[in-house]
Amino acid sequence: MRKASIAALLAVGTLLWIGFGLGLWAERQLLDTDQWVNTSDELLENESIRTAVGLFIVDRLFDSEEVQARIEEVLPPRLDPLAGPAAAGLKEVARRNAPRLLGTELALNAWREANEAAHSELIALVEGETGGNLTLDLGTLFKQIAEGTGLPPDAVDRLPPEVSSLQIASGDNLRTAQDALDLVKTLVWVLLGLAVVAFASAIGLSRDRRRTVLSVGACLMFAAVAILAARRLAGDAVVEALADAPNAMGAADDAWAISTGLLVDAAQGSFLFGLFIVTGAWLAGAGRRATAVRRVSAFAMREHAGAVRAALGVAILLLVIWGPVPWTQRFWTIVIFTVVAFVWLEWIRRRTLEEFPDQPPPRMSLRSRRAAHDHGGET
Repeated sequence: MRKASIAALLAVGTLLWIGFGLGLWAERQLLDTDQWVNTSDELLENESIRTAVGLFIVDRLFDSEEVQARIEEVLPPRLDPLAGPAAAGLKEVARRNAPRLLGTELALNAWREANEAAHSELIALVEGETGGNLTLDLGTLFKQIAEGTGLPPDAVDRLPPEVSSLQIASGDNLRTAQDALDLVKTLVWVLLGLAVVAFASAIGLSRDRRRTVLSVGACLMFAAVAILAARRLAGDAVVEALADAPNAMGAADDAWAISTGLLVDAAQGSFLFGLFIVTGAWLAGAGRRATAVRRVSAFAMREHAGAVRAALGVAILLLVIWGPVPWTQRFWTIVIFTVVAFVWLEWIRRRTLEEFPDQPPPRMSLRSRRAAHDHGGET
């Protein structure tokens, strides 16, 4: 009964941890303006996505009646029949030049400002301060492509707003998103707290707590793999849904990869944290290799405790400098990790000294001593 309860708590904790990872991604990606803008920048910097956006703008621009009417105005009356072919020729030029024009610093700044405004509108809509649809104003990008193509400067000014903007979500979808995001904001930290309680309860209920701690670390690593699997499956569904959309198929994979980059970071962070837990629990075990490691380190832990603590501090500092995952770059998470790491070090040090109180310094093997002697003789 005890084993079944522990297994159930570990399973529940793993599911809650997976939910926390997915919820954290949704909250940061959708509700953090800096993250929204940074992701948008990465999207436009991607060549395939930039090409798809450029083709979208060109098609909307040249398929509009306003642009063709403006071309007819600038042509002499007797050349009015050439307005259509002229627009078609300019459109072909624009399709070739659009990716290059959208890659300029001026276009990237306009894209960034448009996304900042769209995200502010999103927050207002989600919080119920305003109503309507969420749109991305691409008017500045339309003008840059028009000017780079040779269209009359005022051609874009005549476009109705629905042509020069992209509707991201409708009012009905936003009401659903509002409910979902409210739920995410409420539950994300609740899920974290419940996951910690489930894991802690499993450890407290276990007779072999070290082994259960090792299982907790394995659960965090499994959760990371599950999050990546969910991302892959969802990505396949998104790409499949866009399969028939013009100019979208080639960019869909890249767009999904960029927009879910935070989800990958969360999974990698969970895996690394779980790996640390598994390693720490393994080093405290009764296995032959773990015992040998403690025996070899017993002398240093007894005679050079300060150096051992300093070595752990340097290792954590190097981890922060390396920054393989986001939590190693956040102040409070690295503080908590440091405290836990030093508590573990003191615990493993006391255990090691109890097991090997008189352990002499490690000796070199016979082969190593001969190599050192030969090297000394040569010098």
